[in-house]
Amino acid sequence: MPQSTDSPGESREPVHLMVIGSAQGIETIVQTLHLRGFAHVSEWSIVMPHGSSKLMRVLTRWVQEIR
Repeated sequence: MPQSTDSPGESREPVHLMVIGSAQGIETIVQTLHLRGFAHVSEWSIVMPHGSSKLMRVLTRWVQEIR
C-alpha cells in the first residue's frame, strides 16, 4: 500500500529481505550489512521462528514502482 507521503502519480511497494538460519548466522549477516551501510540493526525485525529448526529476521524496504 502506498504511503501517504507519496505525491500523486507515484506509488511505492514494500520489498522484504529475509535472513534465515541460526541465531549466530543471522546476527553475523545483520551486523555485516550494518557495517557496510546497508541497514541499521534496529531496522530489522525481531528474531522469529522459521520452520521447525530455523530462525528469521526481516527487513522491509520501500521502492518506487516503475511505470
